[in-house]
Amino acid sequence: MRFAGAACAVLLGAAACSFQPSGGDVDAGGDVVDADVTGDGAEADATDEVDAAGIDAATIDAAATDAATIDAAATDAATIDAAATDAAATDAPVVDDVVHVADDSIGTGDLVVGSPITVQTSGGGFGFGTALPPGVTFGVEPQDPSGPELAVLRVRNLTISANVRVLGARPLVILAETVSLTGVIDAGARHDVPGAGGATMGPGVGTAGGHMGTYGDSGGGGGSHGGVGGAGGNATCASGCNPDQTVQGGGAGATYGAPSLATLRGGSGGGRSYFPSAQTQCTPGAPGAGGGAVQLAARTSIVIAASGGINVGGGGGAGGDQCNNPYNWLAGHGGGSGGAIYLQSPVVQNAGILAANGGGGGGGAGSGGDGMTGADGALGTNVATGGSGNGSYSAGGGDGAAGSGTGEAGSAAGGDGNGGGGGGGTGRIHVRYRTTYAAGTQSPGAVTTVY
Repeated sequence: MRFAGAACAVLLGAAACSFQPSGGDVDAGGDVVDADVTGDGAEADATDEVDAAGIDAATIDAAATDAATIDAAATDAATIDAAATDAAATDAPVVDDVVHVADDSIGTGDLVVGSPITVQTSGGGFGFGTALPPGVTFGVEPQDPSGPELAVLRVRNLTISANVRVLGARPLVILAETVSLTGVIDAGARHDVPGAGGATMGPGVGTAGGHMGTYGDSGGGGGSHGGVGGAGGNATCASGCNPDQTVQGGGAGATYGAPSLATLRGGSGGGRSYFPSAQTQCTPGAPGAGGGAVQLAARTSIVIAASGGINVGGGGGAGGDQCNNPYNWLAGHGGGSGGAIYLQSPVVQNAGILAANGGGGGGGAGSGGDGMTGADGALGTNVATGGSGNGSYSAGGGDGAAGSGTGEAGSAAGGDGNGGGGGGGTGRIHVRYRTTYAAGTQSPGAVTTVY
């Protein structure tokens, strides 16, 4: 039999090996037959050779098994790690892109508004109207990708249980983890004062009323946004016109923007009625202004209670002035259009009111005095009523739009009379949610998307 040196090393480890053939014959192949094999004084016969080979095989098999076990363990560990990674990725909160802002991070502090405040989004009084705790910030940011600048509040958990009045040139954006609203965010216009982000003119401004002859004055048109405003009321020119002529009322403004509110901006103003440049003893009044724009974006939930809501209604147009120097009574001004409301959260639960109604048009002046100012678009589903006329030669203003309706046209005046202003159109409401949505009361109805 023959033993390779490497096999000796495997079988005997560090022990010395010696092979001494004695008393054996050598066959034709050169192998020793019936030789005594001695290794460090231990005898081994042919059976030992087989056993040694078996040991070698077992050792090799064991090594292979161990290697396979190690590889399997490593594979299992990798599988477990991969599964853990997948689980971690699945369990991690999803951070969604918030429209209109480039940075959708939120604050680290909580804010509770328990008493009425006024938020100013522009000007020297810029501020949120209350002391902000650490981790809550309020600043100016560009709109992404374009549009008017924004006033942005970053907070963790926001609770509002009081009335929050919002004014200024910039729309208000709130980024939070949760928003709980039992009070009202009011960014609606007040007659000729726009809500935050609204305009006295704007892209949907109504056109001005006309004047013809000595006394004929038509009303200004209502502003438009998502919905169309109403035209100003016509008038008839009798004095100074032969034959009588119709004085066309101002047209409603053009609608603008997209239902998705790709750009966040408020409503537009109504159209003016005619006012003579030489007039010195009259106050011309003003059209209604546009409602504001408000966006709430919460990573977890937005909850609006039955007592809560958001209002971005347009302003009511002023009534015509009874001017006497020179002698000419004036027509009513148009109402402003509603603004914009944008809500984004996985869960949006509204039991309150979201409203972007148009303002009422103003009434024309008459023998009884100035025309009445139209009502502002309010929190609810009712139309803002147009201002009434006042006596002979006057006509009433049109109602502002609510729900799916359009602004009402101002009433027409008879000979040498003064038409009413047109009502403002509705704004836009967009709700973006993932799992839960309760609509509550809306005017107009919201456009919804699921993300």
